[in-house]
Amino acid sequence: MKKTILFLNFWLPVILWCLLIFYFSSIPNLKAAQNPFWDEIIRSFMHGVFYAILYFLFFRALNFAQKGRNFWLPLILSFLYGLSDEIHQFFVPTRTFQLKDLIVDFTGVTLGGFILWKLLPKAQGKLKNWAKKLALI
Repeated sequence: MKKTILFLNFWLPVILWCLLIFYFSSIPNLKAAQNPFWDEIIRSFMHGVFYAILYFLFFRALNFAQKGRNFWLPLILSFLYGLSDEIHQFFVPTRTFQLKDLIVDFTGVTLGGFILWKLLPKAQGKLKNWAKKLALI
């Protein structure tokens, strides 16, 4: 029972976030703005943000029971999911595989990892207290 709760606490957010990304990738003609310039800016920004969050979620799920921190595996898994997402878009009408999007995804993943790597030592006590309050640990 406890393993199921731990699994749900740590892996369900990863799965739901991946499903959300998959959902948005499945929408043909998805536009963030009517103006093509702003559409490109907003969509690229959101790609980066979505994949930075995916990195955080993978990091949390993979490192919850470890004293050491693995920063590389969440990076690799997030990048692979971004690659699979771009391949998925190849099969969606009006969507395409875009190397630019893959680069933006990887930039978001890397930025998320860098932020976590820099903030974690400073905020570890605060994060632990926050997680305990939410009954995550």
